[in-house]
Amino acid sequence: MEGDEVTGRELFNDFLKGDPLRRPAFVPMIRGLLSRVEGQPMETLTSDATLWANSLMKASKLLGLDGVVVGLDVTLMAEACGCPVSWEQDRPVLMPLEGDLNEEPEQSGRLQYALEAASRLFETSRSEVACIAALTGPVTLARQLFGAEEGPERTREVKPLLVRVVEAFCATRPDVFLFLEESRGWTGPTSAQRRIYNTLKNITSYYDVSSGLYLEGVPSPNLNAFSVLDMDVYVLGPAESDPLPSPSTLWELGEEALGVGLGLPLDDVGEARKFIDEGQRRYRERARPGFFLTSVGPVTRDADLEALRTLANEIMGL
Repeated sequence: MEGDEVTGRELFNDFLKGDPLRRPAFVPMIRGLLSRVEGQPMETLTSDATLWANSLMKASKLLGLDGVVVGLDVTLMAEACGCPVSWEQDRPVLMPLEGDLNEEPEQSGRLQYALEAASRLFETSRSEVACIAALTGPVTLARQLFGAEEGPERTREVKPLLVRVVEAFCATRPDVFLFLEESRGWTGPTSAQRRIYNTLKNITSYYDVSSGLYLEGVPSPNLNAFSVLDMDVYVLGPAESDPLPSPSTLWELGEEALGVGLGLPLDDVGEARKFIDEGQRRYRERARPGFFLTSVGPVTRDADLEALRTLANEIMGL
């Protein structure tokens, strides 16, 4: 790296502005690992905004990360809309929707604490690290609320609820708003789904926040269909047929985007090095899309901390 003084904020600003990258920022999607870092159950952490914010910053400093992601739990929005949550082995499990949809999800469940944690963390840390907000996307949310059969036909009903929460998150001034879609079998957005995403992107654009899409469970042959959403940033999680999405697939999806988040297998430093080398090669060839480094899916409490530290140190030295 060109001098040890460069901050995650400076590196991510390079990415956001399309400037030449001094090195790619490293922003893994830390989730269950927070429990080990803070020594508290996730049920406790995510029900206390102060604990949540502090654990994210502690993990960032402990591991030498360049950014933080707040809201990285695909059950938060559905719970806030009215789905009860059962905690099993300190992991939230959604139960079927009870009664009518809650029309003020931003004030409900653990989502209210996620919003408060984002506000506190981004305000105090934005000068040093990248700030990313995450929220369940409309397709996954509709499936969670209405079931696999009715969900695709009722996506429109979640739009006003998402609008409220996206506005609330954007008011905390993240750099990127990442919509989380974990919809196995989703082959591509319909015209109705595209319209909802256009509305949500208009909101993020109004707040000068880049819009991002995280796709999990979508096999490689279907991924190009999602380029019609015209997102600023694309990140790929695992799929059954592609547990480690290839850089070539990601670059193809994000060809016209601002950039991509290249997921690394954090428990295999050798394999991660190959991914990083491939990402740097592709970037050198065209200087677009820009890219940052992240994890392949959320980082759970079972993560290999030593491997993660080793990888973070190597990335710092690029």
